Amino acid sequence: MDENDIKNLKDLQFTITKKFKDIVLEMATIRQILDKCELSKKDRKLLEKHFEKLKQQFAKELQEQNPVQVMFIRNYLSSKKEIDK
Repeated sequence: MDENDIKNLKDLQFTITKKFKDIVLEMATIRQILDKCELSKKDRKLLEKHFEKLKQQFAKELQEQNPVQVMFIRNYLSSKKEIDK
């Protein structure tokens, strides 16, 4: 990975939709509830399950709206893993 690749990574611009923003806000809210609140095992399990579904929706929305950017980041991360070995 050279300096141009890093500069390109810093210059990536993502399309952020209302749906994307809503998912991120809901994920942050649920994460805060899971971290800060006393919950029954049942409630915690339900929230964790919902959080996992939101993560999948987040990934899907990110990929659908930003396929080129996601591809670039995946390539960067895979090349970084090769360097770290």
